[in-house]
Amino acid sequence: MQLPGPAYREYDYILAGGGMAGLSFAYYLSQSSLSTKRILLIDRGVRKEQTFCYWSDEAFEFDFLAEKSWDSLHFHSARPSSSQFSIAPYTYRKIKGKEWFAHVEAELIKSPHIHYLQAEIQSINYQGLGSCVQTSAGSFYASEKIIDSFSPFPCDHTNPKHLKQHFLGWEVECNFNNFETDAAHLFDFRVAFGKECEFMYVLPTSPRKALFEYTFFSGTLREPDYYRDKIKSYLFAYYGLSEDDYLLKEEESGIIPMRNSVNKPANLHQKHLKIGTSGGFVKSTTGYSFYRTQKFCQNLVAALEKGPSTTVVIPYRPWKIWLDEVFLRVLIDQKIAGSKVFESLFHNNPPALLLKFLQEETTWKEDLRLMWSVPTFPFVKAALKTIYRSKIK
Repeated sequence: MQLPGPAYREYDYILAGGGMAGLSFAYYLSQSSLSTKRILLIDRGVRKEQTFCYWSDEAFEFDFLAEKSWDSLHFHSARPSSSQFSIAPYTYRKIKGKEWFAHVEAELIKSPHIHYLQAEIQSINYQGLGSCVQTSAGSFYASEKIIDSFSPFPCDHTNPKHLKQHFLGWEVECNFNNFETDAAHLFDFRVAFGKECEFMYVLPTSPRKALFEYTFFSGTLREPDYYRDKIKSYLFAYYGLSEDDYLLKEEESGIIPMRNSVNKPANLHQKHLKIGTSGGFVKSTTGYSFYRTQKFCQNLVAALEKGPSTTVVIPYRPWKIWLDEVFLRVLIDQKIAGSKVFESLFHNNPPALLLKFLQEETTWKEDLRLMWSVPTFPFVKAALKTIYRSKIK
């Protein structure tokens, strides 16, 4: 990153972590009245290939960076049956991670008060009236806030009861025109044969190029070659492509915790504020985070501009959290195949309402409508189990 190195040991704000959440916060900070504060961004400087996807029904900050956008989506059930539907008033967009990072870094360079340190973060703790970040390059003190997107979210990768979204994706370029680009394939459950929730996610960006991601919502991880073999089989089965017919351009993979935080969101009086995954920015039932992160960071910076307050980092909505807990419990218990749950949601509800629900913009009446559209027994059992667990804690 081409920002100036640290000039001080004490800053007003220290941003611990320079991933998507940390740089999003830095970006909105640089656009605000707080841009004259002394700001230090600390990151180890290692990035994986990433793709950012989101849907919105209004103009959005980074729409112009979208490699491709779609106004309709395909849904393929395990029955099998397929449908294509409009998602109006929403538009679904795909941004290449490297393009987004390059744009944000170019904007940050324009802010002379933002400095950058490439180092390993070792610990974050309180010190005096402020807080301190211990790094491999020494200690740095924040007089106002540490914005922490570095601390991990508690999730045991070896525990099958800790639900995770785990995936591996290939961007492939075909030797000839082979992909229809009018719609994205959000869920393809034709690959699902067991109780685990597994599906293919396909984003065709041109007649010759598309992103294929094999995804699980489950607790048990696989070896990388498992996902790769699934993608190869899918390309051959549904597109007639052998390995000689396409070029692998990029590979990306990830593991995203699908759990709600046990802690309530911090308020702005605190010196150490968590954002990103550990701050609850990731939607636990889907793994989507890009759009939520932008909205939360915008709102957080706006609240900080107003001065000390009891505003929380993210909205605390017990009803929405409980709905997520019930949904996650259904996927963990596997009393019904995950594919059947999503089939019920997509076949019994308008697509725009589903996207609104996943964006946490629905009313409680709309939430109830969606809950009544899924198989009753496993959800009632999961709801009762969730209530019981909350009583004994």
